[in-house]
Amino acid sequence: VAPIKRIAQGIVRVLGLNPGPFTLDGTNTYVFGNGERRLLVDTGDGEQPEYFDLLKQCLGGSRIDRILLTHWHGDHIGGVNRLLAMPEVVTPDCAVFKRPDPVDARDDVRAMLAQAVLQNRLRGITDSQLFAVDDIQLQAVFTPGHTDDHMAFIVTSDSFAEERLLLTGDLVLGRGTTIVSDLQRYMESLKMMLDTRPSALLPGHGPIISGSNGETPNAVRVIEGYIEHRNLRERQIVAMLSGEPPEAPPMPRNGGWRLEEVTAAVYPEITDPKVILAAQHNARLHLDKLVSDDKAEKRLGTEPAVELWALRDRQI
Repeated sequence: VAPIKRIAQGIVRVLGLNPGPFTLDGTNTYVFGNGERRLLVDTGDGEQPEYFDLLKQCLGGSRIDRILLTHWHGDHIGGVNRLLAMPEVVTPDCAVFKRPDPVDARDDVRAMLAQAVLQNRLRGITDSQLFAVDDIQLQAVFTPGHTDDHMAFIVTSDSFAEERLLLTGDLVLGRGTTIVSDLQRYMESLKMMLDTRPSALLPGHGPIISGSNGETPNAVRVIEGYIEHRNLRERQIVAMLSGEPPEAPPMPRNGGWRLEEVTAAVYPEITDPKVILAAQHNARLHLDKLVSDDKAEKRLGTEPAVELWALRDRQI
């Protein structure tokens, strides 16, 4: 994967150089603008010195005067402190924008934003807020679900007037699926994204999604695929809960299934222990949504005591 990639006139992707099971090839950070003052979306994790060298190379003597953060995760905001300590990269009046959220009070988040707060550079982001750099406009879109503070950005420009780009953060990835914190809000955010009918997606991780298949942009197809993927998972889980649970502890089963059993059935291809934990998290989100939709209920198994899930109309 090319560490620096020109996306369009005035838009460059700089790879965060932090590959992993959740970050894929690494965090995608985006530099906007053509002039002496540029805008940066996300900062990588701050632990890769080579990333900052790439950023300097991309800027070519220009400097960043605004940093927009899609959400609070460390692989997106971890580079803030170091950037603010690099006068050759940021302007003296460079401001950092992030949607305020209670998570900002957490020790790890506070530490990653410490210099922005100390230097009085931290600003909020509101839904529909506009940011302009040269002839490029970024409109903030509040899209919770991956995290409670998640922001995406609709990108337009006179240079590509027929195009509407959508910088998705971690709500939609360029490859695979993402981690969700609130499934109900996540689905609402996906539908909101779909309504923008983007021509391309600039994801927080993975390749750029562009081009089209017939009259439908690939970007739209990917979002539709994300929505269908979650709906399919729900249907799979409902079908599983309709069956007879195994005769294994805890007993009696009371017609219920363990979280680990649901996860293994729905995500049979996952073997990495760290990723399995994420898959269990996703399965629990679906189960909790089914409970909130009155389609399923929790039952307590005994010997040992453990949570079990069953369809609400399933007889014990």
